[in-house]
Amino acid sequence: VEVKGVTFCGKSDASNLNMSNTPWHHEVVAMVQKLQKELKKLRDECPEGQEKIPEYGIACEHKHSVSVLLARVDQFSVDDPETGKRRWRTWIDYDKFTMLAAKYAEDPTFTFGVEDYLDDTPKWALFGAEEEGFDPTDTRHRKKKKHPKYTKYDSDGIPTHDDDRNPLGEEDRKRLRGMMDKKISELGDGMSVIDLKGGEKVIDDASLMFRGLTVIK
Repeated sequence: VEVKGVTFCGKSDASNLNMSNTPWHHEVVAMVQKLQKELKKLRDECPEGQEKIPEYGIACEHKHSVSVLLARVDQFSVDDPETGKRRWRTWIDYDKFTMLAAKYAEDPTFTFGVEDYLDDTPKWALFGAEEEGFDPTDTRHRKKKKHPKYTKYDSDGIPTHDDDRNPLGEEDRKRLRGMMDKKISELGDGMSVIDLKGGEKVIDDASLMFRGLTVIK
């Protein structure tokens, strides 16, 4: 399930959408995290004897196109024997797909599925990677003098590295952890959504509070 923020392309008589309807990337992330929690809740509360819905995890993000991928764990991931962790396979091996499609064209009785042409997801495309989905082989343009204040985060969203990619000290991480704990306490479940006039929503998510911060260099 790919969740993508709408892109405002200018005023149109066919639509009343404007910039207030265009979400930021962190808002899309918050929505997907909430969707994942709701899916898990449905799975956990499934009555005994009924088939559970598949487990979903947040696999990828693509900040510059404001999109996040929520993928089926059983279909798009494997357990990595070397790391003992989940390894996402959401990329398409196009050469293999082309070969399989050509074989099907020759023999309609031949069948294949998505699992037959999957490829490992690049590290830079994984959710939470410092590249935020930007291919390092491409040239990235940032606003003049503005750089990310933090370049790496732990699984809770606490920064671990500063703007020069140097590891933060224990005291700094402890201080940032305290700030997040306070935010979580203020928001209740760690996130709040406020509906404004005109359909605009303001999403406040504690786990994203340090992302998007910049420093001037």
